Amino acid sequence: MPIILESSYSKKIGLPSYSSHQFAVTLRTELSDLSQLEKTCADLYQRLQAAVDTQLVNPGLVPTANGELSAPAPRTTSPAPAQPRDDDAWKCSEKQQALIVKIVAENNLDKAAVDALAQERFGAGVRQLNKLQASSLIDELLETHSKPGTRGTGRARPVYTGRTAR
Repeated sequence: MPIILESSYSKKIGLPSYSSHQFAVTLRTELSDLSQLEKTCADLYQRLQAAVDTQLVNPGLVPTANGELSAPAPRTTSPAPAQPRDDDAWKCSEKQQALIVKIVAENNLDKAAVDALAQERFGAGVRQLNKLQASSLIDELLETHSKPGTRGTGRARPVYTGRTAR
């Protein structure tokens, strides 16, 4: 009896002016030999990822700062590593910069690892992240490195436990 195997792959990339572009592919196939499951899954994942990456090369129209639509230059499927900048300017807000620095310091994180994470997620180093990208990075750092209930503030925050009967 054949087994139905359904595989999905989705990717969302951040674009300028708080915009994003997302594409997903789902594939359903029959598998007659269960011993081939791991090999088939690995092959499907590789093919689905390549298909999604191929489609995300051109993000299409994106909003500009003044609300108009413009067509950006097509992205490459594998972004080139960002070149180090001569100046120390950050593209995100000063508050975001301070929070990223604070999270890294409080959790003794390797700066190179955080920069590599930014490169992996956004194709740019931490200092080159725009406000939206920096916000996403902050969320990820807080989710993965904060103590439960603190969310990076150092203070316990209330945890929602549902409505209470009065």
